[in-house]
Amino acid sequence: MVIFSYLPVTILCLIFATLMFAHIIKTWNSENKGAYKKINEIVYVLLTLGFALFYPFLIIKFGGNNAGIIFPKAVDELTLLGNVFIVGVMIGVSFWGISAKLRTIRNPELLLDQHNYEVFCTEFLEEYSERIQIKRRITHILPGAVVGLGIVIAYYFFFELLGNAWIDYAMFIVIIIGIDFALTFIAQDLIRSFDFSFMPPTAIKLCKAGLTPDELDSFSSTSIMVFSFVPFIFFTFPIFFIVILITSVADAMASMIGIFTGDKKHHFPKSTNKSIEGYIGGFIFTFICTVFAVAFSNHFQLSNWGLELTLYVALILSFVFVFIDLLTSKIKLQDNYLNPFITGFVLILILITANISVI
Repeated sequence: MVIFSYLPVTILCLIFATLMFAHIIKTWNSENKGAYKKINEIVYVLLTLGFALFYPFLIIKFGGNNAGIIFPKAVDELTLLGNVFIVGVMIGVSFWGISAKLRTIRNPELLLDQHNYEVFCTEFLEEYSERIQIKRRITHILPGAVVGLGIVIAYYFFFELLGNAWIDYAMFIVIIIGIDFALTFIAQDLIRSFDFSFMPPTAIKLCKAGLTPDELDSFSSTSIMVFSFVPFIFFTFPIFFIVILITSVADAMASMIGIFTGDKKHHFPKSTNKSIEGYIGGFIFTFICTVFAVAFSNHFQLSNWGLELTLYVALILSFVFVFIDLLTSKIKLQDNYLNPFITGFVLILILITANISVI
């Protein structure tokens, strides 16, 4: 019977994945859809499906044999939290969208401008600037900030209440926040694809802040990035945290350095928007993020890596980051999922070679 309590979240993600796949079929022959964009969209669907399948195992991992605070078992509490704060939030988002639709029914003239997707695209392209790019990159930092803040709050304010289970509750709540973020933006993507009249005015503004011109006829890569972190939740905390910080913070800082250098930057390869300054920034911030993640983990007794191992890992991952940046300058696959997958795989391989526990 317990397995059925997971179904609301799993079914919700399956519905989202099905609608995303329907969008892919609908736009498959679009002249704006190159091979790489199609591959990216298929990967996005697979990542959403992956979370639907992983979700029950996340409940078991973080619930385990822990006793609950209200219910006898932590598994039951985490299941309830997931249903309330994932399914519940999406129900709220649905009603929000319906209210926007009713608004357009009462005021059909809104379909000519505010709730017209062609007008939205035109305005978006006219307003798109370096300032908007920087704002978008700042949102990339949020996953790392949410994880770090969640750990700090759980450890310093709920340790006495939760005991040794504090990290399990903290991680699961972080997951809920991340999935709510991802599904909300996917909902926006689907509304853009199928019926823009369901888009509330506030959501339209948020939509503009999270997109790039290349994503106007596709899905937002920022939201899908969250799902690419899920496989690494099953490994030790420093692995998960390093992957998140490199993918979110280091990548964002590398991009912003490229933006700030403006016309002074040196493009490499020449025909791309990648720059040597961005590679150097990515290398440095990957190193810093790795060292910080390990120091953070050690402080909260979630790892005990030595300085030599930390510096060794940080150096290798910094080179890996530059390699991924160079790779995506030629093949237009999204680094928002390539970065965590390649970085995580290399990191796990390094640790196994060094006889360090990864699970």
